[in-house]
Amino acid sequence: MMTFAQQENIGFRYVINKLECSSPYGQARVNRLRFFDADEAEELELQLRNICAVRDTLAELSFHYGRLERLMMPMKDIRRSVMNLEEAQLSELELFELKRFLLQTELIYPVLEEVKAKAHIQGIDIPAQTEALKLMDPEGNRAATFFISDNASDELKAARRLKKELEEKLRRENDPDARAKLTAERSLAAGREDAEERRIRKELCIKLVPYKNGILSCMDNVAELDFTIARAKLAEAYSGVMPEFSDGAVMMEDMINPRVADALFERDRRFTPVSLEAPVGATVITGANMGGKSVALKTLALNAMLVKAGMLPFAKKAKLPLFGGIFIVSEDLEDIDRGLSSFGAEIVQFNETIAQAAETKGISLILLDEFARGTNPEEGAMIVRAVTRYLDRQRSVSVLTTHYDGVAGLASAHFEVKGLKDMDMEAVAREIAASSGSKKGADIIASHMNYGLYRAQGDESCPRDARNICALLSLKDEILNDI
Repeated sequence: MMTFAQQENIGFRYVINKLECSSPYGQARVNRLRFFDADEAEELELQLRNICAVRDTLAELSFHYGRLERLMMPMKDIRRSVMNLEEAQLSELELFELKRFLLQTELIYPVLEEVKAKAHIQGIDIPAQTEALKLMDPEGNRAATFFISDNASDELKAARRLKKELEEKLRRENDPDARAKLTAERSLAAGREDAEERRIRKELCIKLVPYKNGILSCMDNVAELDFTIARAKLAEAYSGVMPEFSDGAVMMEDMINPRVADALFERDRRFTPVSLEAPVGATVITGANMGGKSVALKTLALNAMLVKAGMLPFAKKAKLPLFGGIFIVSEDLEDIDRGLSSFGAEIVQFNETIAQAAETKGISLILLDEFARGTNPEEGAMIVRAVTRYLDRQRSVSVLTTHYDGVAGLASAHFEVKGLKDMDMEAVAREIAASSGSKKGADIIASHMNYGLYRAQGDESCPRDARNICALLSLKDEILNDI
């Protein structure tokens, strides 16, 4: 599976950081993401359908979802306190927080039931813990406080009455010796009160033990509800779609990478959606430098990873397997620190990847970005050709980007970045010249570059756009002629 640094690199962590949960239980789900195994597709589909149900009713039920979020906001994470009920040592503060949680679930229940009836959400239940709440609120006033009343026991009532009488005498008494005696008597009464309160709290904890599993289940369902609403909002923002699960092949239409899209938006540019079909075996993506091959690879990795993490992929259409493992072969700084070159680090990581993929349940997604670029071009091309032939025989979906010739014909599918194919070179050259240095030439070229993919026919060689880019960026004529 990808390292944290690789998850950051493809934009996965950027997306996760955009999830806004209202409760600590939902946030805990974000912090401890679950990645579904290949044999858990049924459970995953239920979660994804719930996300779609919420997303599709965000506008219609906006008041209800807002109400649910506001009810979850005051909650504290008291899971540990509930787990410790058998120990019967909960403090007054812990019991207050437990009562507050039960009160919130009692308010959440009718709102959630109304949402479920209209949005058809399944598998998320937060029933009111009425019996447990009765134990904590025997008078039924539903106040968001916790206090052991005098009526809890005769001993407590007597101790408090005595303490109050002694405190009243202390206020009226001026003699130092008499005050000292009253103070000592008050301390004894307060000790009796504290001891009786501890006994009552212990007894209450024991009475709550039978309801522990129900309360913990409520916490799990609050987490699921909160997490589902957050995922639905993100899906609404970036056009998430319900994926169709396949036995192996990948078909993604108009994928979006929010990290790249948002960065481009800030520079008044638009992200070009990525469409790709990759069968079991090897798929090669070729294209010019600056052409977006790496972005296409990262966008595929991101959306496959989102599905594995129980989120909707950002695409117009999505068909893919629930991958057992998702791997990216890239430079590993730890290996470099051990004295390996970037090329050596790639080879080490590739060996580890194919070993892990062989042990992973289900189909794996293996992604190689400009593999073997760290060695001389002749050897690098031969290595990539051999790796492509090997991956094309494996029971995995492998996608490679490369600028080497003679690779694409060895794969089951070949896609190419459109790049400069439709660019008016003279018009772009005039725009760069007119910019007078106020705008970098590379940015102008990038704004005209077509980053979309198209399916190449046959063993097309890699595009020869590098010289055109050199010309647009005013490389010396003497060098251009020599090229």
